[in-house]
Amino acid sequence: MLYVGIDVAKNKHDVTALNVPGKTVLKPLTFSNNKAGFELLDLSLRQLNQDCFIALEDTGHYAFNLLNFLHEQGYKVYTYTPLLIKEFAKSLSLRKTKTDKKDAHGIALKLLSDPNREQFQHDNRQVELKILARHIHRLKKKQSDWKVQYTRCLDIIFPELDKIVGKHSKYTYQLLTRYPNPQKRLEAGFDKLIEIKRLTLLKFRISSQSHLVLSEQHLLLVNSKSSNITRGSLTKRKNVSMT
Repeated sequence: MLYVGIDVAKNKHDVTALNVPGKTVLKPLTFSNNKAGFELLDLSLRQLNQDCFIALEDTGHYAFNLLNFLHEQGYKVYTYTPLLIKEFAKSLSLRKTKTDKKDAHGIALKLLSDPNREQFQHDNRQVELKILARHIHRLKKKQSDWKVQYTRCLDIIFPELDKIVGKHSKYTYQLLTRYPNPQKRLEAGFDKLIEIKRLTLLKFRISSQSHLVLSEQHLLLVNSKSSNITRGSLTKRKNVSMT
């Protein structure tokens, strides 16, 4: 069994291989971070005529294509965090004079001497889950930012809405989607606005004094400077029980 260490960089990688006693059996080799470089690595390892365990420093996306290639070729691959490699190298004083070739040797030596190496075996499914988890985190952050902007806009242009139907109900979303400005809400008419309630199956109660916050008075008061709305006839005041 041979233990291979690969130091990963953006454009090139360095590799070396050790046997069980720790003797170098593959002189440090530099290969490019592309298909031709990966094939050179594969050829060099197969010429050794022994099974290989391969370890890399987990450097994010720089190693993504290389890891996929190694799995496709049937190699057993392990990944260590930079901190683990750094601490291991310190214990061996390998980084007093740092070079990529020495880093590759240190990674191979870490793999060779690690009794718990199976804990660090690389699994593409874990990588995919990590990518998905980060993507979900970004989406949630973006969603939160949009909610803050949405709330701010409503507080400015439609402050009465929150007290009557809330800012985050299905009814509110449908209302603002269908009739995004006062003019459109006036033109829609009271019955159309009530119809949204039936479509969203929302349950809330509105008093006669609030008259659904969709009356002409409220709509004209909000953002009146930027809206050239003439006074219409949407002044219905009803007791509305939405169940």
